[in-house]
Amino acid sequence: MSLISLSNISHNFGGQEIFMNVNFSLEHNSRIGLVGRNGSGKTTLLNIISKNIIPSEGEVHIAKNRLISYSTQDPEFPEDKSLYDFVLEARTDFIELSSKLEEAEKRLSEDQSEKNLKEFSKLQQEFELIDGYSFETEIKLVLTQLRFPKEVWNQELQTFSGGEKTRIQLAKILLQPYDILIMDEPTNHLVLEMIFWLEKYLSNLNKPFVIISHDRNFLDKTVTKIIEIKNRKLLTFHGNYSFYKEQSKLRDELQKKEFKNQQKQIKRMEDQIKRYRIWGTARDSEKMFVRAKELEKKLDKMEKIEKPKSEKNLKLNFQMQKRSGNDVFVFEDLSFGFGQNLLAENVNMRINYKDKIALVGTNGCGKTSFLKILNNELSPISGKAKKGASLNIGYYDQSHLKLDDSISVMRTIWNLAPMETKGYVLSYLARFGFRGDDVDKKVSILSGGEKSRLYLAKLIHEKPNFLILDEPTNHLDIDMISSLEKSLSEYEGTIIFVSHDRYLIENVASEKWFFHQKKIEKTERSLEELFSSKNKKKKKKSEQYFKNKNRKTNPIILEKLEKRIEQKQELIEKKGEEILSLEAEFYDNSIYSDEKKVKDTNTMIKKIKNEIFVLKNELEEFENKYLELVD
Repeated sequence: MSLISLSNISHNFGGQEIFMNVNFSLEHNSRIGLVGRNGSGKTTLLNIISKNIIPSEGEVHIAKNRLISYSTQDPEFPEDKSLYDFVLEARTDFIELSSKLEEAEKRLSEDQSEKNLKEFSKLQQEFELIDGYSFETEIKLVLTQLRFPKEVWNQELQTFSGGEKTRIQLAKILLQPYDILIMDEPTNHLVLEMIFWLEKYLSNLNKPFVIISHDRNFLDKTVTKIIEIKNRKLLTFHGNYSFYKEQSKLRDELQKKEFKNQQKQIKRMEDQIKRYRIWGTARDSEKMFVRAKELEKKLDKMEKIEKPKSEKNLKLNFQMQKRSGNDVFVFEDLSFGFGQNLLAENVNMRINYKDKIALVGTNGCGKTSFLKILNNELSPISGKAKKGASLNIGYYDQSHLKLDDSISVMRTIWNLAPMETKGYVLSYLARFGFRGDDVDKKVSILSGGEKSRLYLAKLIHEKPNFLILDEPTNHLDIDMISSLEKSLSEYEGTIIFVSHDRYLIENVASEKWFFHQKKIEKTERSLEELFSSKNKKKKKKSEQYFKNKNRKTNPIILEKLEKRIEQKQELIEKKGEEILSLEAEFYDNSIYSDEKKVKDTNTMIKKIKNEIFVLKNELEEFENKYLELVD
């Protein structure tokens, strides 16, 4: 039985139809990625699934006693509450029982009667049953894992940044009991290190989940089914994001071909009906009219293939008015930061014409501050940042502070080209998806995605030769990100950017600058090597081995343990690939006609999963043994 099922759901908002007669189900093993253009209804669907919105038509059924945990895109926080008190609210049962236990303990200290003793003992047992005594330890572990040191636990929520608040919401969700997890853009504002961590968490999660994400790598690593919202329908693809992209293209081509063939068939049938009637009249033959009627009925009963609707892709095109000099920026012994907080020192680097540089590093390492130095919004503490000749800078800040909230969308662009006609401005805005009443909207009421599109429209119109981009993919849908990626790849100028989108970094950047321990250095290492905790663990163990060569522990024993650990990790990965290979067989619909093969394949998958479980336990034993020896 499905944990959640949606039957014949239709929903409209402000007179606009969002869904028409759609069906959806969430099973015990579902790992679903929800995709679609901005405004297609992704968040609305999540709210219907979680019963936060009642659909216009249809039924929503959630299995009895199932708890849903919902991570929203823009969470609301009680600003005056501390971080620790907020995450503590993940377990109201813990808070209530803690309070009762405290009161019972106080009564017992004043009066050690049998009644008070029994009451205290009963509450203690209840507290143990909900793992109350280990919950506060769990809080500390989760907060530490999500990079919140003990010093900030008592800080008020209003003091934290957007990215930190995303992690705070994650902490609360991980601590509360749930059966079904729903997440709306969980990687927004997260740094790469945290994205890798979340990927690993979801990969190991034995509970079903539905995720909206514009992060293509993230969807590839975490989901096994993609549901696309398109033309008010839900289209299902059994596989990860890359599989969906291939199959979606094939499906669209097949639908166009089938529609075209059916239209030809309908035309032939309609022509034949006309001929039968002409022959019937010419020959005065009732038989011809009967044939015409029979063919007409056959045509009426034919299940018509819906005409494929081609969605307009927004095409971005960054151009330069004139090129810059060869030296864009030269840094000599540069140090920068805020007050006593030094972020980087002794930076000696160079940005050349046509360089496309991705700045990477952990949260708070100084990436955005470095961009502000380039845009003359922050002065260095010491050293020089020499600006090249003929630079025309286009700066994209993730907070969209350069947009004037008091004016309309149309006026934002018209102010850049006051001599142009209204028709020119409307035509230009249409390229970025602003049509009809949208152009008269005040900037202040635009959604995050709309503001991002408007900011890009403004930036492209200015024709800069040096682009400085701070998280340009935030709030954009996947199609828009793909268009941005293509445009930046083809751009003839210079780019320096900060992004958590790995596709964008790998496909656009010609080099990566790594911010680490107050230094900036060029690196050839992959993002996974730089930020994945798995790789860091291996590096740490390797470092520990060399540090311990002179200790009493025999290094040969440590080396053998390292080899065993690596062998177990490789075997687990191999077994995981075997499962993916077997699961891929279910993508072929013909398998379902062979009941024995379906059963055998499922049995094999279950067997390999059990083997992985045993291997992981063995790996944990080896790792613990290793850490004991090097401590």
